[in-house]
Amino acid sequence: MAAPGLLQSVIEVALAAVILATVLTALRLLFRRIERHYRDAVKLYYFVTSLIVIIALAVAAYRYGLVDVLVGSLTALGAMGLVLGLGLVPWLSDVYSGLALMLNPHIKIGTEVEVAGKRGRIILITLTTTRIAGDDCIIIVPNRKFRDEVVTIYGTKPPERIVEF
Repeated sequence: MAAPGLLQSVIEVALAAVILATVLTALRLLFRRIERHYRDAVKLYYFVTSLIVIIALAVAAYRYGLVDVLVGSLTALGAMGLVLGLGLVPWLSDVYSGLALMLNPHIKIGTEVEVAGKRGRIILITLTTTRIAGDDCIIIVPNRKFRDEVVTIYGTKPPERIVEF
């Protein structure tokens, strides 16, 4: 025969699941009526539903002693995320700068530029690096250099202004 504590826990979980399902079904019916008059009711429904589910999970975790395990796990995941985030900053900076370079109308393949003291023609732009053909060499420049340093673009003139009086 099952232990009385286990049977009580199973009954509590089943009862909580039935109550949660009933509440969510009632909310859905209520929001269907509201949706007829307010188009963004779906967003509010998803927010309220998510909030209720999170609260239910938090109560269950507290009731069954899982809070300590969850707090420890979340702390470890947060620390790992911080280390990964700090390690990826230069790479993400290159990717962001690469996207900006690709969208910049003044910088394209064949444009003669000078960046980080190196001058040549752009032969390839990727997400993280730009390859420049210099004097008898190929220079690989991280894209963040285009953002952090002064870039000289040769062969372009500033637009002339015509002032009429």
